[in-house]
Amino acid sequence: MKTHRFALLGLTAATFLLAFWAFGRVDPHYYYTVGVRSMASSWHAFFYGAFDPAGTISVDKVPGALWLQALSVRVFGFHAWAVLLPSALAVAATVPVLFSAVRLWIGVRAGLIAAAVFALTPVTVVLARVNIPDTFLVLCMVCAALATSKAIKDGRWPQLLVAAVWIGVGFQMKMTQVFLVLPALGIAYLVAAPGGFLARLGRVSAAGVVALAVSSVWLVFVAVTPVGSRPYIDGSTHNSVWEMALLYNGFGRFSSGAATTAQVTSFLADFGGAPGLFRLFNAEVGVQISWLLPLALVAVVVGFVKRPRDSGLILWSTWLLVHVALFSAAPGIHPYYTAALAPAIAALTAYAIHLDSRLAWLGIVWPVVLCVREGLGWLAIVLVVGAVVALVARFRMVAVAALVVGPGAVAVMASGKSFDGLSSLNPVAGQGSPLSHTGMAAMHGLPPDTPFPPGMGDMNMITPNAGVLRYVTQNHARERYLFAVPTANTAAPYLRAGYSVLPMGGFTGAAAAPSIVELQELVRSGQVRHVLIGGFHGGMGGSVSIERQEWVAQNCAPVPAAEYQGASGPSGPPGHPELLFDCRPGGAR
Repeated sequence: MKTHRFALLGLTAATFLLAFWAFGRVDPHYYYTVGVRSMASSWHAFFYGAFDPAGTISVDKVPGALWLQALSVRVFGFHAWAVLLPSALAVAATVPVLFSAVRLWIGVRAGLIAAAVFALTPVTVVLARVNIPDTFLVLCMVCAALATSKAIKDGRWPQLLVAAVWIGVGFQMKMTQVFLVLPALGIAYLVAAPGGFLARLGRVSAAGVVALAVSSVWLVFVAVTPVGSRPYIDGSTHNSVWEMALLYNGFGRFSSGAATTAQVTSFLADFGGAPGLFRLFNAEVGVQISWLLPLALVAVVVGFVKRPRDSGLILWSTWLLVHVALFSAAPGIHPYYTAALAPAIAALTAYAIHLDSRLAWLGIVWPVVLCVREGLGWLAIVLVVGAVVALVARFRMVAVAALVVGPGAVAVMASGKSFDGLSSLNPVAGQGSPLSHTGMAAMHGLPPDTPFPPGMGDMNMITPNAGVLRYVTQNHARERYLFAVPTANTAAPYLRAGYSVLPMGGFTGAAAAPSIVELQELVRSGQVRHVLIGGFHGGMGGSVSIERQEWVAQNCAPVPAAEYQGASGPSGPPGHPELLFDCRPGGAR
């Protein structure tokens, strides 16, 4: 075995360990984990991505990434580590794939540098420590880049179809975000692949058809399934899988037209900082991804001056610039979205060192600033000393070490960071930025001046309301659902604990699941008796949710508060308590 293979094996193992050694300090994403448990309970729930085991409503995403987690749960049982394991394996698998792509472009040493930079990027580590789909998305995109590189380098154009398949698989992980790499793959092939231009254009077109076909398989299957034979599609107001995938999780992130997209865009607006050219360098996002971004941009400029038709340079530069433009312009982003930048930054950093190791001196400036800004003065000194040594001695590996020690140190510290059920919703290295009270109110559909007191707890998204749970359990007969609640957020802790709860309205509360007619039928047929309204999530969902809760208040009998509220009083924010109603036909108003 060659030396570089030992090094690559070590990097791959180290990446897995960074993501997984402290799994006991992570409570997986409260929403996705509930879906994983439900999907592991039956193959019907598995295929359709059901959020609840009764198959009432789906998760608000294409379920590809959750399939992998549900399979892990089926094999190992429902444990936090079993939910988290696939993400750690996915990030580790990305390392050798990225190495292979960069090695094919500019050699073994550059491939190892790119693999190390990727593995030691803080956002790469924190994202892989939770069960958010983006880790799997990044793996699929890098696999597509490797296949495209092979198609260009060796003239084996069927590899372009392999790349298209990986794009389709990536769509099953994170939907339209995977399409952001299509310009990079397509332009690189059109410019640099062997053969005439028309032949290249025909091959790219064929690959595009394959990518679209693979991307659409699950969507088409769900779309042609009778609505009575599948869950309601969350993330849509018309039970449409196309609306969920292309609007709610796609173009709708840049607007707020529908109730579902409005809820999400208002929530995201408090993350990532203000849009603009410097968003990727701000206090919240910068420490996650931007350490070597300036050096990567320098590599783009210098590279195109020297070799404007270099296929690898075209591919990785286009990947980088498209993502930078989108993340800078989007109204709001989770900082972990920027993990999609990590492979391109890693590849272009390796290219910069390949061009001239003295560029490390230029590339060290921003990491030093970041270290000082994060209160890591000692690390800034280490970086400066390393860069000086690299500049004077012209030792290429010293230059590499100087570049990666900053993000690497932060990544290692982040690998042991604790994430509870709410902080895993938005995992970050460093301190991050807490939601403002205004943002918290917007997220839960409450007035902006709602007084959120300190220590508001988990807003009933992680821990069940003990009094309500006790009451409905004691008064439950043979109903299909233990009780119904305003949104999937309210339902999450009960579903995770194994109770069958009806998550009315889905994630945002705006889904017409159930409609008023359907809710009436559920009550009439004895499938639902108790319904909870109000609380932190009762204001979500707009008119659809209001109509549903008004029907409950007008047609069901209120359960005396003393029966389910503890000594501390009602659960929920001030002025918006959780209220329990008994809707059985004999006890209703």
